[in-house]
Amino acid sequence: MFLYIHYIETVFGDNMIKVFKNLLVALFIILSIIYMILEPEKLMSGVKFAIMLWSTKVFPVLFPFYIFSSLAIRYGVAHLIGDIIQPITSRLFKTSSISGFVFFMSLISGNPSSAIIIAQLYEENYITKAEAQHLISFCVFTNPLFILGTVGYAYFNNASIGYIILISHIAANILIGFLQRFNIKGRYYNRFSLKSAYQNMIKQKKKYNSSFGEVITTILQNGISIMFLIGGFMVFYNLIVVMIASSSIITQSYHYLAFILKLFKIDLVTYQAFFIGSLEMVLGIDNVIKSSFSPRIATTFITMLISFGGLSIHSQIQSILLKIKLKYMPFLFSRITQMFFSGIIAYYLFPLIYKEKTVNTSYIENMEKSNKIVMLLTIILLFITLIIILFGRNRFKKIAQ
Repeated sequence: MFLYIHYIETVFGDNMIKVFKNLLVALFIILSIIYMILEPEKLMSGVKFAIMLWSTKVFPVLFPFYIFSSLAIRYGVAHLIGDIIQPITSRLFKTSSISGFVFFMSLISGNPSSAIIIAQLYEENYITKAEAQHLISFCVFTNPLFILGTVGYAYFNNASIGYIILISHIAANILIGFLQRFNIKGRYYNRFSLKSAYQNMIKQKKKYNSSFGEVITTILQNGISIMFLIGGFMVFYNLIVVMIASSSIITQSYHYLAFILKLFKIDLVTYQAFFIGSLEMVLGIDNVIKSSFSPRIATTFITMLISFGGLSIHSQIQSILLKIKLKYMPFLFSRITQMFFSGIIAYYLFPLIYKEKTVNTSYIENMEKSNKIVMLLTIILLFITLIIILFGRNRFKKIAQ
């Protein structure tokens, strides 16, 4: 709703809109308070669901990626990765070498990490404002673990559906980035050299004189703040979805738009799934799963919802874009375009990849207790080894003496 108000302001001006905005926001707050008083149980269940979703699905995946992507920027690894991928990304998207790092980390970490990484690079003058605006249009992905694990395995018990959604989601973003390259002029490609890439990494690392302890402390403080901000947005939009679901807004709006929706053969179930999914992606996916759609249609709809992301994710990214003064409307247009591109790709890709064979629970859940302990000890030893490399052997010798 607030994003819609922001759009109206940009189109119609400020004079008449201010009164409308104030009245609409006041009405929304009053109705929300009344609902909280009348339906406290539904309110509490909505908050619990949002917090559980954030703590089990979002935080465990996004927070580690934020830590290591921030470390990669501080220690120059971002530039090394960017230089290695540069021959591909530069020719596809007409962007600088650092775009390879943004594309790679956004792909493996998911929303809203891409906006966070782009904001960090822009604030530290590694990319221009125009390039930041360009990157945010196609370097926006849903976490692959969520697509393959939660959607493919947990919802469908079918790995092939997860791969269809993931491939369509990535291909649509690449297509958008490729199409937008024609709007960029005056970009030159540098020849790739592993030696120069390593030297560039060392050069960027020397810009920071802080110790590893100071760097990781700053990263953790900023990361926790951003994670709680994301959790707050999830709670807010889940409450809106609960209030809308408890009312007849979806049904009434469908009847008002029926003469248009029926032309495209969109029934109430489909409309409800997209209505809720436009607010909160996960709840929209849940509605599609519970419907009677065929696997092909359900996969197509879920791919479109994942590509759009929902206003919950949009608000998280917009809050980051506002800090660095980037425009939101180009980002919104790119997500709508990606939604249609990915849906078309998923629909035609489905018969080529889909297999009816289902899967059981994940490998880790079926591991024996002894194997889990060995796996945990391995991770701990790798982490200790990483600390030794970062701090240096000499420091640990001095501590031992």
